[in-house]
Amino acid sequence: MQNRLFEIFRLSAYALGLVYICSFFYSIIFLSFVSNTVIGDRIPEEKVQALYEDYTQGKTDFRTLYSEYQKIVIPANEELQKEMTENPNAILEIFYTKVFTEKPHYLLGHSIPWFLCYVGLGYLLYKKLLQIPVTNLSDELSFAVINKGLLNGLLCFIVVIVLGSILEKLSVPVESGVFASKLYASLHGNTYLLGWGIYVVGIITGILEEVFFRGFLLKSFIDKNLVQEGLLIVSLIFGWLHYGDGTSLAIPFIITCVGMFFGYLYIKTNNIWISIACHASYNSLGLISAYMQMPGIKS
Repeated sequence: MQNRLFEIFRLSAYALGLVYICSFFYSIIFLSFVSNTVIGDRIPEEKVQALYEDYTQGKTDFRTLYSEYQKIVIPANEELQKEMTENPNAILEIFYTKVFTEKPHYLLGHSIPWFLCYVGLGYLLYKKLLQIPVTNLSDELSFAVINKGLLNGLLCFIVVIVLGSILEKLSVPVESGVFASKLYASLHGNTYLLGWGIYVVGIITGILEEVFFRGFLLKSFIDKNLVQEGLLIVSLIFGWLHYGDGTSLAIPFIITCVGMFFGYLYIKTNNIWISIACHASYNSLGLISAYMQMPGIKS
């Protein structure tokens, strides 16, 4: 009994530590990308172009170029910092407005850092440093496997929609964060954004999150014969990571339940591709419902 409790504690500590480390590096990379994107849009292009022309023509040296460039960038940065003091979510709101209206491919700014920090760094820390076995994606991948995942994703989506409707009838706040709410509002009738959304938020996110949460974290519990404990702990972590500014408490509760369903599929089938297909179809159906402005949870 003591050994079992110790293993639960040890693996839980590893999971939380890994999530903390990966989240720390992800935040640095993602927020740097967001900041550079927003500030870059506020820098007068004609002034920057004139500086580079002078430099390439030998009219100025690099030190002068850098000094003059800073004179342009610093006011833009100070203005943004002032806006963020009044509204901490200002930079994300500005960034997502640009992404959802002009540059949907910038959604990859979420996925690439997520891959590097959670999957890449997570693999190095778990597999290489701690010597904990993780998924190698060698499970059977076939039409039948994908189809099973897609059907379960549809089932999960329907249950969540019903649950969301019940909570709304009970006047329970069901509010998502800046990303989900802006994406939901922007998707209506926007086929181009829908395509990028399904590709990045639906498919890529479905793959990356399942590899990390089920293929890394949950598998570590399964290999120690701590299936039920691992399912609960990893699902709670999964729901917690979906909680942020502007998100009501109902959202992480619902996402925890969704995570338990994904985890149950992985445990029952012992095939990561089924949970991946389920996750991808669940996310994609949410995007399609937003595109059609169907009632439901905006997350």
